[in-house]
Amino acid sequence: MTYDAPALGTTPPDLGAEARCAAFLLPADGLAVREARRNVREQFGKWGIGLDDCDTAALVMSELFTNALIHTTSEEITCGLGVAPDLLLIKVSDEGGGHSTPSARKATLDEGGGRGLMLVKGVSDRWGVGPAKDGGGRIVWAVLRLTQP
Repeated sequence: MTYDAPALGTTPPDLGAEARCAAFLLPADGLAVREARRNVREQFGKWGIGLDDCDTAALVMSELFTNALIHTTSEEITCGLGVAPDLLLIKVSDEGGGHSTPSARKATLDEGGGRGLMLVKGVSDRWGVGPAKDGGGRIVWAVLRLTQP
C-alpha cells in the first residue's frame, strides 16, 4: 500500500486582504455531510464561482468532512471557505481524538473506502494538515485553482 503525506504541521494559506471568507459549524453526523456540500455550493455560488468549481469544492468538502467524522471523536466540525482571485480554500477543523494523521493512500481493489484523500490530492493544487487554532484538534485544508476565473 502506498501512502502520500500532505504538508504536515502547516496552516492554511492566507488568501490576502481581498479574499472573501465564510465559516459554518455542523454536528459530527453523517447527515451533515450533505449540508456541508450544499453550503459550499451556495456560498461559492453567491460569490460568482462557476458550477464546475463549486462541484469540485463540494467534493473536497465532502471528503474532508467525512474523514473528520469517521476518524475523530468530534461532536462538531467547523468548515471554512475562502476565495481569492484565482483560488478557492476549503478547511475542515475537528475537535480532536484522531489516532492518525490524514494521508492519501492507494486503496486495494477490494477495499470499500480509503480513496477520499487521493481524490482531494488529485483535484487540489495543494493540501495540508495542522493543529486547529484552539489546539484541541486539527485542521485539514485544500487549495483549488479556479478553472473559470
